[in-house]
Amino acid sequence: MFVIQLLSINKKSISGAQEITIKRKGSVQIRFEILEFLFFSDKTQLRTHVWRKATDISYDDFLKHLAYLKDKNFVKEDPQGRLLLTAEGRKIYINLRDSLPSLL
Repeated sequence: MFVIQLLSINKKSISGAQEITIKRKGSVQIRFEILEFLFFSDKTQLRTHVWRKATDISYDDFLKHLAYLKDKNFVKEDPQGRLLLTAEGRKIYINLRDSLPSLL
């Protein structure tokens, strides 16, 4: 499975001390991780399960990204809060999967 690292850590030596720089994920990367998790799921997934397994962001931020994916019709949510990747979501995931390695 294609996995994007959650954090990119670079160590620099400055006068014998180490400085750690943490690069934050962009919105495209976060949304890609959500789509990726749903792409490889064989059934619908509870919204909270997707949040815990696919991301490391706050729940409020997750809901903002999820709203974007639903507005674009990449993801459907049933009344019980179960998420399912749409045909359009599968298509965009495959396109992102093919192009993201060259972008990151």
